[in-house]
Amino acid sequence: MKFDFNKTLSLVKGGLLDHRATWESYLGENPAWRDTLITLTGPLIVANVVLSVILSRAMGTFSAYSFYGNFFTAMVLGLVLAALGFIVAVLVFNYLAGMFGGKPDFSRAFAAISLAAIPAWIAGILGSAIPWLGGLVTLAGGILSLVFVYRILPLAVGIPDNKRVVHFVLSLVAILVVNLIIGRAVGMGGMAPRGMMGDFGSNHMERDADNAPGMFGEIGRQADIYNKANESHYEPPSDGEVAEKQAEWMVDNLNKSRENYEEEMARLKKISDEIQNKDDPSPADLAKMYQGMGSAISLNSIEMETVMAGGGNWAEYQWVKSQLRAARLQRGEGSSELEHNFEIYEGIEDELGPEGL
Repeated sequence: MKFDFNKTLSLVKGGLLDHRATWESYLGENPAWRDTLITLTGPLIVANVVLSVILSRAMGTFSAYSFYGNFFTAMVLGLVLAALGFIVAVLVFNYLAGMFGGKPDFSRAFAAISLAAIPAWIAGILGSAIPWLGGLVTLAGGILSLVFVYRILPLAVGIPDNKRVVHFVLSLVAILVVNLIIGRAVGMGGMAPRGMMGDFGSNHMERDADNAPGMFGEIGRQADIYNKANESHYEPPSDGEVAEKQAEWMVDNLNKSRENYEEEMARLKKISDEIQNKDDPSPADLAKMYQGMGSAISLNSIEMETVMAGGGNWAEYQWVKSQLRAARLQRGEGSSELEHNFEIYEGIEDELGPEGL
């Protein structure tokens, strides 16, 4: 397929002024991802990066790519990271669609995210040309694109209505984490690529993650939890035998962590129940989704945080848990250590509940 400027202009115009009809019409064509790349994604990513860099340098304004150094570096790195960020978004949204009852289709997901990102890409260019208020323009475009993603994914990959919110929130969390990893891999520290539709929830200024709100603050808090946990040290007894007191302590923390996990899941479900029946989520609904991302991120370390919140030693906790699990798997056979630990395990088995170790 050859590049068709009129087709591109029509999609951009429709994506801004008559988005629903444009989405249905374009997705109805079932375009291959290569066609969307040539017609829409490629031209807009290039335009967004190149024009925002040029305009921000000429007008003295700020763009999502201006911190990348000199003009050449900003241009090249901006294009690379923008493309990577976009692909990550498509892959994550499409992959998780299958896990939440949708119908994964890379080409349709590629087209959907491209159409939804139109406001952010255009706003990024306009924002770089407007002194003082340009950041607000860019942010508004990013927020609108987030809302568009939420609306268009059910059309593209069939996300069931009752799972739209959870799919959306967890996808954004996964995208953020992958982008942070990519940012570190290419030497940009904790900065994530702005390739898909900008840096939502910020004003493009560097911030201390521990003091930032929502998911960014949660990411900083999680990093601190992991660092402290990794610093913990425990020297196990030479005979490898778990004390009864240690086993009871482990069970208490394990059960508390499960209760805490259910509470966090309940928060996500509450958000889902409040929003899932709305065709057009409001900015307030978007804020709720953003807050829910913090809860989703915290699910990864609830057990660790529960142990450490009570002043426990994470290294000791892991040792106790692994020793008892090994004894359970071997049914206490093979050594005096396994026999002793299996007896300890049998003493706490009922307290562990159906989930066990």
